[in-house]
Amino acid sequence: MKKLIPLAFAGLMLISVAGNATDSRNKIKTTTKIKHMKKNKVVGCWTLVSGYLDNHGAHIPILGPHPDGMLVFTENLHFIVIVHNPDIPNIASGDRATATPEEYKTAVTNSLGVYGTYTVDENGEFGEEHVSGSTFQNMNGHTRGKNEISVKVEGNKLTESQKIADGVAVHLEWELSK
Repeated sequence: MKKLIPLAFAGLMLISVAGNATDSRNKIKTTTKIKHMKKNKVVGCWTLVSGYLDNHGAHIPILGPHPDGMLVFTENLHFIVIVHNPDIPNIASGDRATATPEEYKTAVTNSLGVYGTYTVDENGEFGEEHVSGSTFQNMNGHTRGKNEISVKVEGNKLTESQKIADGVAVHLEWELSK
């Protein structure tokens, strides 16, 4: 079980945006996409409902039992996502600059922030994301598309899924904020 938690967090990082590195100057062109799309189905402010690793049918929470987070897709094709485990203990000193190594590790493995640009296809479905910045610096400059991630919107629910190994996938479920 303990070995699955780092795997699950790695999956969370991948699902939150990973893929092939690209030149950071290679920005996704937004104006043409905005003019020609029907309805952007992902646009909105989404609240995290659940996040889990599906390991051959066993659901393992990757951000604790009460995951929290927000995902925003703007109309002008920018996104930002922040996810975290709200149940981790506070830093004892009250100052994040003086946390212990274990407190730093807990904070890093229980939170992630990412921002960048995205595209949608002519039907308004998710196309790809380009990471401009992340709290996990290895993701900066990466792009991922429909081959790496599945993003589905049904009503006020958005589901992200990414296979990270044979029989192992990360799933994040979001609800449209009111």
